[in-house]
Amino acid sequence: MDDPDDSAESADGASLDEMMQHLGEAKKLDKSTLTSNQTQWSGLQRKVRTQRNVAILSKNYSDRLDELVTREKITHRSGSRLVSAAAAFDAHGQLPIYYRTGDMVTHTGIITDLILDPDPESQKAEKFRSQVSEDDDYADYNEELDTTTYIVEHGRKLDEPFQMTALRKVSDDEAIDEGFWRSPAYVYTREGDFSSLGG
Repeated sequence: MDDPDDSAESADGASLDEMMQHLGEAKKLDKSTLTSNQTQWSGLQRKVRTQRNVAILSKNYSDRLDELVTREKITHRSGSRLVSAAAAFDAHGQLPIYYRTGDMVTHTGIITDLILDPDPESQKAEKFRSQVSEDDDYADYNEELDTTTYIVEHGRKLDEPFQMTALRKVSDDEAIDEGFWRSPAYVYTREGDFSSLGG
């Protein structure tokens, strides 16, 4: 009787070496996006996956926010690996985003596509690259498609900007602290801010 562990050949005749040559490609595919069957979600990631009224609070430069309003779609990037944003996007297919300048929330939009650790040679990368504005100088100082890269649509400037302390954090249901400087924060949407989503 043959012991399968003693043979370098599989039942269909492929050697172990032939099977292993595709392992690197398979790992890259797994790395670029999250899957909904991931079992190791953190507490925050579970919350943003199960609650539809969550958004990300981020900051950006005024020039980029002006483009957010004038363009149909725009690519924004972060040098941080925003796994919780990716988890929410994976669960809901989109993610509302608040933008702040200083302590004031001034703009909103909807993340309609998001990728972690993009492969710059992939077809998907080209989709993100095509939505980078001509005046965007992010790539002068960072990777063109950074650790987290996302497309924002439905960008608008708020008629009535508001203090970021009016938003409540998903992590502990407390208001954003005055002077909060890190980015991003995961927050609950305010009623009416994203009415196109029913929120």
